[in-house]
Amino acid sequence: MYSRYMIKTYGATLADFRFSRLPTVILNARKAIPDYDIVGFLACALERPPRMTGLMFCDHRNRFPEGLPAHTPPIEKRYYRDGYLVVQAEGGGLYVIAHWWFENGAIGPFCSVQ
Repeated sequence: MYSRYMIKTYGATLADFRFSRLPTVILNARKAIPDYDIVGFLACALERPPRMTGLMFCDHRNRFPEGLPAHTPPIEKRYYRDGYLVVQAEGGGLYVIAHWWFENGAIGPFCSVQ
């Protein structure tokens, strides 16, 4: 029944999937904080204590495809760097909040994020 809706990938992996163009908010955050220690950049981020959720971009570990909704591990520490909130999760992973959900919110869909 469900096989009608499946798409054959011919051996593609998560590492093979990339956006042809990243959102401008992500590109600006990457320019401001080019650190390799950053696990990922979150767009449409929302704080749900003790975690952050959002659309993950630039995950150098290649665990998530670009733009996939993701939850961080519980947050231990937070600080501002070059105008962006950086959160440190359990285990030491750093996430940059490039865009907050309320900046887009009910105003429009994600595709309107610049």
